[in-house]
Amino acid sequence: MTGLRGLLAALAFLAHFFTLHLLPVDGHMRFVTTPTPSILVPITYAGMNVFFAMSGFVMAWAARPDDTAQAFWKRRFARLFPIYFVTTVLAAGALVVLHMPVGLDNFLLHVFLLQAWVPDQGIIYGINPVSWSLSVEVFFYLVFPAMLVLLSRATDRMLRITVVVALVLAWWLPYLVGDTFTLAQTGGSTFFNHSEQGGEFTFWFTMIFPGFRLVDFVSGAAVGMLMRRGSWRGPSMKVTLIIVAVMFVVDFLFLPNRIQRVGGLLPAVLLLMAALSQADLSGRMSWLRVKPFTWFGDRSYSFYLVHVLAFLPLQPVILNLYTTLGIIPAPSVDLPVPLTVFSCLLYFTICTFAAWALHKYVEVPMSRRLRKAGPTSARSKLRGERS
Repeated sequence: MTGLRGLLAALAFLAHFFTLHLLPVDGHMRFVTTPTPSILVPITYAGMNVFFAMSGFVMAWAARPDDTAQAFWKRRFARLFPIYFVTTVLAAGALVVLHMPVGLDNFLLHVFLLQAWVPDQGIIYGINPVSWSLSVEVFFYLVFPAMLVLLSRATDRMLRITVVVALVLAWWLPYLVGDTFTLAQTGGSTFFNHSEQGGEFTFWFTMIFPGFRLVDFVSGAAVGMLMRRGSWRGPSMKVTLIIVAVMFVVDFLFLPNRIQRVGGLLPAVLLLMAALSQADLSGRMSWLRVKPFTWFGDRSYSFYLVHVLAFLPLQPVILNLYTTLGIIPAPSVDLPVPLTVFSCLLYFTICTFAAWALHKYVEVPMSRRLRKAGPTSARSKLRGERS
């Protein structure tokens, strides 16, 4: 699972490398977006599926009977907020330097992790474009203690029904909402054109809205609870990989866009998580468990939050350098393939170094400090007394 988190962070970088750009326009630096390469679209969607479903899966799997909601929220806050706050302030400061400051209301929405609740691209992507997923994740943290009580008391049959209901909602709600609601108007900046993806409201609801993304989280938690009880019955790893490959092809070639984002790949994601967990439990070797993947996976949260902030400001510098050296005639994102590959590897290396520094000097020490402060769970208190 740790290696999988690292892989997802690397895929997020790849999608954003081809999509987000900072270029000089009319003498000023401006954000410029280009369409995500078609082959990366289902991978991007699946990445968010895995990210949210894995959260539910891991939380249900690791839940402790003596834990309290307060202790759980404290651990999650210590894990998530320090590096999030630092990267949000860095992003807001960078926008001021680039003469693109955000309003106080936008900044406060980001600080309190509420940006995903507003169907406005200027707010969702307005500071650190990738941080909207953390706004969704915080909502999951808030509801998890109550949800865990229900899942713990549910029978195996009810857990399986929960998964089926979540999958049905993942297919039905996008059509219900997309055919019923639309935005009368949008305010702020528009980074992406979603007219071919069901419109602004449909895209926001099916991709970003925390209430809808509960289908990922709840279904992942239900599967995690079944795994915890030893009641999960799923295909082997080989069969799972075949199913995942087939569903990717079907999702990419045949399903409508509003279904691609969640419903089309969620069944495959749930099967894959369960199969990977079973492989971990049995001690089977996996390339996701090799040291480079697990090392990067441990730093994937810092990498995810910092990668756009690291490579975007460098982009105009590197493009100007290419131009000065006569490699390209003018700064542009349309680079020759070898130069694109080189730039991608260069930015990835720089982003990894920035993530390593933030993980070592901000994420880990601040998380430890916050975990030690305030109330702890009964188990933590007992461990403290014994030590």
